[in-house]
Amino acid sequence: MPMLALSTAQAIGFTIGGIAIVLFFLGLRYVSQGRQRRARGERPDIPAAMQPGPVDQELEKPRLEKLQGWALVSFLFLAIWIPIVWLNEPTANKNQEQQLTTDSINRGAKMIQLFSETNILGVGCIRCHGPDVGGGHNLFNGKIITTPDLQTVCGGPNTGHPLIHNLVDVRNTIMQGRPPTDMPSWSIRYAGGLDDQQIQDLVNYLIHINEQHVPFGKNVCINPKAPGYVQPVVAAQ
Repeated sequence: MPMLALSTAQAIGFTIGGIAIVLFFLGLRYVSQGRQRRARGERPDIPAAMQPGPVDQELEKPRLEKLQGWALVSFLFLAIWIPIVWLNEPTANKNQEQQLTTDSINRGAKMIQLFSETNILGVGCIRCHGPDVGGGHNLFNGKIITTPDLQTVCGGPNTGHPLIHNLVDVRNTIMQGRPPTDMPSWSIRYAGGLDDQQIQDLVNYLIHINEQHVPFGKNVCINPKAPGYVQPVVAAQ
């Protein structure tokens, strides 16, 4: 059988026609399948980008539930944490106060020593009151002076300190000095060189060492019922 010769234009026409016929039948199949899906109650196969978005309630509900959950967790945390802190507050304050007092006593112990490169807190109480501030007859500026025993000063009249009747008397003596004796004023309030904290450090140190040498029953610094104790009228400023 002789071969049918086709021109280029005819070949292109037959090709386009064939493609059109194929697409036509594919379209009929797609429409037929869509009718079958709708008959079965199935949703059409729509691309995700073309599908309708969720409503506002669906978008807000997860976020609202998340915020409510975190609010509940925060409330439970505070309901537990606040009582724990409140119950622990007295102990924490007491521990802090004890630590501050201990630090103050340590500074006071350095203050009574001589000033040096290794002890810049030194005031030099030991020059008059002796190496252990036990008082007695000590050499100062070329002369012998008699100074009171600071280890028992809180005993007041019970330990030979007739002018000491309470802790305020001890503080005032350090701050103001005691004219006309050799005891000078140490507070900047009375032409001295120490501020209020330094004065308090010295007082705390004296209270500490007196607790070791003066029985509580005779200690007018810490025991209002001790013999010789007198209620101060106005506390030292």
